[in-house]
Amino acid sequence: MSELKIIHESWELNKVFTISRSSKKTAETVEVQISRNGKTGFGEGVPYSHYDENIKSVTSQIERLRNNIENEEINLDNLNEYISAGSARNAIDCALWDLECKTKDQDIWSLLDISKPGSLPCSYTIVLDTVENMVSDAIEHKNFPILKIKVNNENIEPILTGIRSRLPQTKIIIDANEGFTLDILKENMSIFEKAKIDLIEQPLSPELDNQLLDFVSPIPICADESFHTVSDFEDVSKKYGAINIKLDKTGGLSEALLIANKAKKNDKIIMLGCMVATSLSMLPALSLYEYADFIDLDGPCFLKQDRENGIKYENGKMELNKRMCWG
Repeated sequence: MSELKIIHESWELNKVFTISRSSKKTAETVEVQISRNGKTGFGEGVPYSHYDENIKSVTSQIERLRNNIENEEINLDNLNEYISAGSARNAIDCALWDLECKTKDQDIWSLLDISKPGSLPCSYTIVLDTVENMVSDAIEHKNFPILKIKVNNENIEPILTGIRSRLPQTKIIIDANEGFTLDILKENMSIFEKAKIDLIEQPLSPELDNQLLDFVSPIPICADESFHTVSDFEDVSKKYGAINIKLDKTGGLSEALLIANKAKKNDKIIMLGCMVATSLSMLPALSLYEYADFIDLDGPCFLKQDRENGIKYENGKMELNKRMCWG
C-alpha cells in the first residue's frame, strides 16, 4: 500500500508578476506526496485559472484518484488513462518519478541515462511595467544570457529598443500571452527585427492562430497556450516553428518526454517553460535540458523564498547541488 498526501501551499512573490492578461502577488501550488516502503516521492502542480483550474478543482481531481494511487493501481505507464493532462496529473506524475528514483536508489539523470549538469544557462522574465522599470529590470539582470520580455500592445518600441540598446548581445524572447492580433504582429515586425528578437511567444490566442497558417514570419513563433500535449503536435506544427513545453500543460514529465522526442525529430525549436513556482516544479522540466534550445525555468527567481535544496540562480545560470528537492 502507498500513502497519498495533498498539500496546498502559497508562496509570496518578491514583486507583482504582471503579464498581458493578469497580475499576481503569490504563487499557489498543490504538492503531492506519495509514500511507499519508507520512501516518499514529491511533485508540484500550479493550478492555472486560464485553463479553468484552481486549488479546489485540482485538489479534487487528485483526491478522486486516492484509492487508485494508494492501492498502487496507478503507475507511470497508465496514469494518463485515469486523468487528463493538466497540473493535477503533473503533480502526480512527478511524484511517481521521484518515488521511482528513490525506490531504485538512482537519481533522475541515471534513470533517464543522461549526464547530470552542474549548471545550465537560464532566461529571466521581465514582467510588464513602465518602460523605465522594464529597461531597468533588464539591465539589473544582464548576467542572464536570455531575457524574456512580457509585452502587450503598448510601448512595444521604447521597451524593446531601450533594452536592446543597452544589452546588444543578450538573446531576447518576447511573450505576448495571446495579447496581439495578426495585424498588430505584422505592424510591429519591423521593430522586432530591428531589435533582433530571437523568438516570439504566443502572439495570438489559440482561437485566432489559424491565421498563422499563411503567415511567413522572419522570426520564429513559439506556441505556448496553443500547445499542451503530443496530440496537439501535428496541428500546431503547421502554424509554429517552436513549442513551449510546460509540465503543468503536458500533465507531467512522462508526456513531456514524448513531446520532446517528437519535436526534436521534426526539427522544432524547443523551449522548456514554467509557471511561477518552486524548484520542485523546475527540476522535472530541467531533466529535458538536452532537448532544449531555450531554457525558461526562472519561476523560483520571483519567490521571496524557495524550497530547501532548490536550484540556485547565480550569474545567469541554474546551479545544481548534489542533494536536490526532487529526482
